[in-house]
Parts: sequence; structure tokens; C-alpha cells
Amino acid sequence: MSNGRRIFRKLIPLEEARRLLYEHFTPKPLGVEEIPLTEAYNRVLGGDVISGVDVPGFDRAAMDGFAVRAEDTFGADEENPVRLVVIGRIEAGEVPRLEVCEGEAVEIATGAPMPRGADAVVMVEYTHPVDGGRVEVFKSVTPGENVLSAGFDIRVGELILRRGEKITPREMGVLAAIGLSSVKVFRKPRVAIISTGEELTRPGEPLEFGKIYDINSSSLAGAVVESGGEPIQMGISSDDPEEIAEKIKRALSEADLVLTSGSTSAGAGDVMYRILNELGEPGIIVHGLAVKPGKPTIIAIIDGKPVFGLPGYPTSALTIFNLLVRPVILRMAGSAELGVKAKVRARMAVKVFPAKGRREFLPVHIIRREDGSFLAYPVLTGSGAITTLAMADGFIEIPEGVELLDEGEEVSVNLFSSEVRPADLVMIGSHCIGVDILLR
Repeated sequence: MSNGRRIFRKLIPLEEARRLLYEHFTPKPLGVEEIPLTEAYNRVLGGDVISGVDVPGFDRAAMDGFAVRAEDTFGADEENPVRLVVIGRIEAGEVPRLEVCEGEAVEIATGAPMPRGADAVVMVEYTHPVDGGRVEVFKSVTPGENVLSAGFDIRVGELILRRGEKITPREMGVLAAIGLSSVKVFRKPRVAIISTGEELTRPGEPLEFGKIYDINSSSLAGAVVESGGEPIQMGISSDDPEEIAEKIKRALSEADLVLTSGSTSAGAGDVMYRILNELGEPGIIVHGLAVKPGKPTIIAIIDGKPVFGLPGYPTSALTIFNLLVRPVILRMAGSAELGVKAKVRARMAVKVFPAKGRREFLPVHIIRREDGSFLAYPVLTGSGAITTLAMADGFIEIPEGVELLDEGEEVSVNLFSSEVRPADLVMIGSHCIGVDILLR
């Protein structure tokens, strides 16, 4: 065509795009590396973890009190206390050198090793010191009471963590408990990010008339980190085909996966589809999705590496990232996650008329009602508005052919983050700065 425009190759359903992607590319872990435990937060375990020690490694007191022979306390109560001779005290971390014999007790701190001969601990609340270095016991105990036996928590040879689990502070604590100072994890996939467009300016630089700040580089980098990848910022490219091609070539040499945003549509200035088809085989496998937002999405495989051409609009880019890119990064990172974030059931607060002929992913804000249920309010600022990202808690997937979501209709909300905390109040209408002042 003389004006350089080109229509989409074919708008295809999301499921077909996934099928084509995995037909041409199989995401798999990229290898294992060993790192210090202190750096393991949010990494993915590269193998099963088997404990080489018992935890605890010795019988220890679960309470402050007195280590005793349980049989010496049988029959003790407030009216008929048992008197025992106190032969010493054991603190946590101390090696016990005492042996408890009949009629004896040892004062003991929580976590301290049990002395030989003792098989139970009487809580300090049920004792009273008396003259002559003795103690009265007002409650009987059974063998093992208030004692954590060796291996009570973890036993030698026990499988404690599985390959593919994400390491959170809880897992870090468990690994430390079995004495590990380092851990084997899957290597993070390196994800190159390129923003394209003559109109883009890097945040922090002066903004000229007609220009806008580059949003997608930052939001996509955060999404990559959240998915377990390592973002590589390649900067902003103009719409010059040669410059874009050179950036993508460099990205392919440095990264395992490439994300571009912008220049994916069918306009005369949108050249991404031509560039990607010329860089390597098989080239573009998807150009155009039957979804809203995200219609101009491109997927290409170049010399064995996936390249995702995301739309330039921030909401569209992040939506397609969550639907298509996040699951790939998770698999390349070795994660056992399936890419599905938290979901909640909610009821529509207002009527919504979806897009015709396309599956729609509608951004929504949710609030919690007094009865604990949720209401979903559509965020209708459009895929080009950055406030959509800030205001929306998640999205509703609306299938093709649905012409109306009625007020009160139950829906499933896919949350953008498992940490979303629904608001207790939503105000509808034009933004009023006075409200911000009142709510300070």
C-alpha cells in the first residue's frame, strides 16, 4: 500500500495465541545457581531441600519452669503439693551437666536443653519456692509434657521444601533452621524492555510540548520483577526502523526474552511487525488479538527467543503482560506457580455494556461491604490513561458475545496483586481536589 499502512494479519482468540506461542517456544528453567541465603528472598528453589539435622537437635523445655521426673509429681495438687529439691538452673544455650534423680528438680528456661533424668517440665505458674532450696509443685505432669523432643519440628532426611517453591521470609527461616547459609535457586530470566515512540521522554528529563513520559518501561520492569525475572532497561527508541532493529538485536543478545511497547498497530508509523519478521525465523506468529484492551499485540520467535510486541497504551501493555508474558517468565524462572494471581468473587455495582465481538478485560476497583462481600466498579478511564493502573485492583474477563453485565451480577475479579486491599469507600464522579484535603 502506498501509505505504508497494513491491516492486522488476523485477530485471533487468546487461547489460539497461547497455543501458537507454546507450539513454537517451550519455556523452561534456565539453570541453577547457588546464592547466599540472605539474598534468596523471592527466588525460586532449584531443587528439593532435605534436612541434614533434627530440629530441634535436642530435647528442650517449651516453657519456663522446673525440669522434673514426671512420676515424682503424680498426685500433686494445690491441697497436696509435692516438694522437690532444686539442684540447679539451666539457661537457653547452656550445656546441661546435671542429672535429675528421684525427688529433685532443675529450674529451666524456655528453649534450654533438658537435663538427664528429667522427662517433663512443670510450668513456673504451678510452683512456689520454699525454704531449704526446695520448690512446691501444685500440678502433676505427664512424661513429655512441656518438652519439645529432638526432631519434633524437622527430622533428619525429611523433605522440607520442594523444587519450584518461591522463597519468602517463612522459607528463609526454615532454611536457616536446618543450618543452611546458601541455597540453590533457578537463574532469573533476563527480560529486555524497549519503549518505542517519537513522543516519549525519559522520566526526570524536561518535558517538551507534545511529548509524554515513558510509562511502560517502569511498569513493565516492576511486573517482570514481580514475576521472578530480571529486567534489563534498553531505553527509548524512536520510530526509526533501523534504530528499533538494532535495539532488538542487542536485546536478543543480552536477554532471554524481549518486551517492546508501541509501534505494534496498523498505522503508517507502526513498523514493529515488519522489523520482527526480518530479524530471524520463524518471526511473527501472532499479530492481533480479539481482545480489549490489547488488540495490536505481536508475538514473535526469533532464533529461539520470544519477543512480545505490547501495545503502547499502559493499561493494554500491562493487561497483555499478565495474560501472556507473566506465565512464560514464571516457567523460565522455574516457578511452580501457574501465573494465576488471587481472585475474588464480587457483584457488579453498575451496569456495563462490553465491547462487541471481542473478549474484554475490564479494569475494576473493588470495595468491601459490611457483610464482607465485594462490589466491583468499572474503571472507565480508557487504556490510554495511566490512572487506570493506579485506580484498578484487577480485571473482569468478559467473553465474546456478552452484551450486558447487569448491576448485582456476580463476577470473578482477577486481582493485579495478591496484596490488593479493597477499599471501604469509592466515590464516583469527577475528581475533586477538596476530597483529598478532607481525607488527609
